[in-house]
Amino acid sequence: MKHIFRFFICTLIICTSLFAGEEFYFIIRVDDIQSRINWEPRRIIEFEQAVEARAAKISWAVIPHRLLESQNEDGRLADDLRNSAANGHEIIVHGYNHICPLCNQSSHEMYCTYYQTSHSYATQKEMLEDGLQILQDSLACTPNSFVPPGHHADSTTYNVLLENNFEWISTTAETKNYIHKHLYNLSPHNEFTWYLSQANYSSKLNAALDDIALKSQTDGYYCLLLHDPFIRRGYENGLVINWTAELLDSLIARYGNNIQFSTLSEAAKVFHDGAVNIAHNNHQPQSEQILRNYPNPFNSSTIITYQLSDFSNVDLSIYNLLGQKAATLVSEQQAPGNYQVTLDAAHLASGVYIYSLKTAGAIIRKRMLLIK
Repeated sequence: MKHIFRFFICTLIICTSLFAGEEFYFIIRVDDIQSRINWEPRRIIEFEQAVEARAAKISWAVIPHRLLESQNEDGRLADDLRNSAANGHEIIVHGYNHICPLCNQSSHEMYCTYYQTSHSYATQKEMLEDGLQILQDSLACTPNSFVPPGHHADSTTYNVLLENNFEWISTTAETKNYIHKHLYNLSPHNEFTWYLSQANYSSKLNAALDDIALKSQTDGYYCLLLHDPFIRRGYENGLVINWTAELLDSLIARYGNNIQFSTLSEAAKVFHDGAVNIAHNNHQPQSEQILRNYPNPFNSSTIITYQLSDFSNVDLSIYNLLGQKAATLVSEQQAPGNYQVTLDAAHLASGVYIYSLKTAGAIIRKRMLLIK
């Protein structure tokens, strides 16, 4: 019943908000995957499903060594993360084991805040490369984004990252700019769900909406920070999952298509390339992009346009807000080029729908509003 209520509220409000305000990118960053705190079940899938149902994306900041530890020896977390990456979410490196090799504390790792001293280049290089090897072996992925444990790092950390082909970092420093040489930083904004409770549920939700309204317009993006294990169903019966779903519904209702859901690296690339293109007066389009359907809102039919830079198996499908597939428009291999597909929605009920483009190189989702 609660989902139905949210659906109708979203549908009613979005009519007046689809074209209001400035466009901005919204990022969900979840740190400490996977914490040793044992709130069962130890799954990320329920949180992911709630986010996906609203066409949003997640950047998982994974502690590599945790994939090898006893609590994850069944391989379920690795399976969940592999599937998540295949669904268009992002894996970020979050240190090696989130424990400082000098003082043995867990609040930092790449720089010792207890003794106020740096680790050697060799030590940091070994931690990072061992972590990358674990992610390659366990998840078959090589991330290019990094979150320093405790947001503590130094120039040695940055040089090690550059040596290992990292492009993006997310830490509490000057944002939308190079933090060191050509390592680009997109910092987080705020966290509202650390020990979220029923008592502070509404106040935290309102505070988040106010913070997003302010900072999204000044920065052009908003990075919401959460932490595992609070996102698990086992924490307060999924309270953070419900809170995040309600927040996303409120944002969709308030901003409509002016909010663009993305991973951290996708947003960082947009800002980085935008600055480079302005400096060099040279526009470089994304290799694959799905454009807004037109018209939107629409009655009965709308046209979806997308482009491909290479041969690819293409799936273009329509989903409702419960994640149920309503239609498949394209399911075939296509050559590079621009495409237009008409959606005949005569058989669909009024409401908000997600259109999802899946190719060999990307999964991109957008929202549309059908009004009959």
